[in-house]
This record gives sequence, structure tokens and C-alpha cells, in this order.
Amino acid sequence: MKNQMEKFKIADFHQDTLNPILVKILNRPELNHAEGRANQIPMEGLKKLDLIFSSVYRRIGDDMKGVAEEGSREKQEPIKNDLVKMMDYYRDTDDFKIIEKPEDLKLKNINKANVVLHLEGGDIITDPDVVDELYTRGLRSIQPLYSHDNQIGGGASGDKNRGLTPLGRELIDKIIEKGMIIDTSHANRKTAQDILDRVRNYSKVAATHTGFGEKERFITPGLLKEIAVRGGVVGFCPAKPFFPTLKEYIEGLKNASDLTGSAENLAISTDFGGLDAEHLYEELDEVGKLSIIAEKLSEDGKFSDEEIAKIMYGNIERIVKELK
Repeated sequence: MKNQMEKFKIADFHQDTLNPILVKILNRPELNHAEGRANQIPMEGLKKLDLIFSSVYRRIGDDMKGVAEEGSREKQEPIKNDLVKMMDYYRDTDDFKIIEKPEDLKLKNINKANVVLHLEGGDIITDPDVVDELYTRGLRSIQPLYSHDNQIGGGASGDKNRGLTPLGRELIDKIIEKGMIIDTSHANRKTAQDILDRVRNYSKVAATHTGFGEKERFITPGLLKEIAVRGGVVGFCPAKPFFPTLKEYIEGLKNASDLTGSAENLAISTDFGGLDAEHLYEELDEVGKLSIIAEKLSEDGKFSDEEIAKIMYGNIERIVKELK
């Protein structure tokens, strides 16, 4: 009998793939705290996955406070330069294949990891035209917020009453025009709702990495249903900050399917590379062990093999196949 890694294709809807080596890529010694996370995402394991949404980002440190709120082109240039270096790294190394269009999913190269480049935090977007340049460089997914408030809207750790700004509404329209994926992760609930109202029936909408709970960071049953009714996808993270145990994670997937009425809108999303070791399950502490989710879902009996295949890969593949 095939093991679960062979039986089901596996996609990871959010990963901080380059986080452990950003010290080298960006020449920023202060990022060395993430070097110990490399064992979560060994290259051998990455290449065995069928698809990965890999983040590019520049966190706002003390030296950059206020930049996002000001929307200053001059002050945001260092952020943009770091993003370009990260995107160039994916393109210039032999270990990755950037997925830009549906045809790129064909004929998986076992010597490369398939990655969709995903912007985590829109702090460099001072006007919608910035999206054109990022698109040209291979970006296909945009998460406008990363916890803090910015010029686009309200973050999960910011002002709960702050919604999409006028620039934020223009940005959402631009993302739709380019046919890219829109991610509500890390937005506060008001901004997430504003995004969903703005996209109307646009299907390439997601919350790539989230959980259930009271935290503003987590998705509500209502927002989950709204993403599902549009044909979007929600990725749930198998890690302690999101679900305390793997058993509770499996229950979370079951609960989500009950809320939406099917398995058509659920996905797996590790956030590996961005988590500390104590946040990981003992039985799932690196990407090579992701097949345990399929195994546990199969043992539980709620989902058919066809439904498990969609959760593990097919639902993410569906929206990637809608890219322009």
C-alpha cells in the first residue's frame, strides 16, 4: 500500500521558506534568530511537496516605524530592495521553480520545489502601480496586511475599527485586474470583511494561514463562509498557536467543513520557517511529515479519499489554475 506522501499530492498554502537564510540573502545579521528553523523546511522535503506558497516580506523594525503609515516612497525603498532580493533568489537558484501560470504546474521537476511567490504585508505598496512591477517579477499572491496597521488597512494587532483605506480599495481592484490571489491573513476582521465586500464574486480570495479562536488574527465562522461562497480557499495551520494538538487540528478541519458544507475550500498551511520549535507538534515538526495529516484524516473517516486529496492539494491547485 502506498504511503500517504505517495498517495496524495501535497501543497503548503503558506511557508516562510527563506526565513532561516535571510541573514545571508539580505545581509542583515539581526535576523539570525531564524537560522535554527531550517530543520522545519529541509530542501529535500521541500522538493517532495507538489506546491508551496512561499512568502517574501520585510518586517518593519524599529528603524522603519511609521513607514507604512506614511506611505513614503523614499522610506519604503529599503523594503522594496529586500523583496526584490528575495524574489531574485528564488529565480536565480537551481532549487526552485516559480509558478506564474497554470501551465507551470505541469511536469513537476523532482529536483526543484514549485513555489508561488506570496507578498506577506503590503507596506511597500504606495500606489497600485507597484503591483505591476511585482507581478512582472513573478509575484502572484498578495496579503495586504501583516498584523500592524498600514496605509492599506487595519492589521490584526492594530486598530480593530480600521478598515480598508481608499488606497486599499484601489489595491484590491488592481489585484483583481491582474488576476492574482488576495489573502486576508493577518488583517483585522473589519478589513477582512471590507476586502471580501470589495472582491464581490472574485474566486481567487483566501486566508492562507489561520486558525479558529477569539484572537483577531483567527478567522471567524462568518468570514470562512464568505470566502467559501466565493470559491476561495482557507488554509489552517497545524501548529500549537493555532490548534494546541494535532487531534484538535483535525477536529478544526472537520468543523470548517461542517461550516462550509464541503471540503472544497480547505487547505493545509504550515507557516514553517516562521515558527519557533516549541510551537510545533512532536509528530509534525518538518515538511517531510505532512502526510500524517492525510493519514489522520483517513483514519477519522469523515472525509473520502477524494475529499482528502482536495484538502491536501486540489483546492489550492484549483485557484492556482485560475491565475492569468
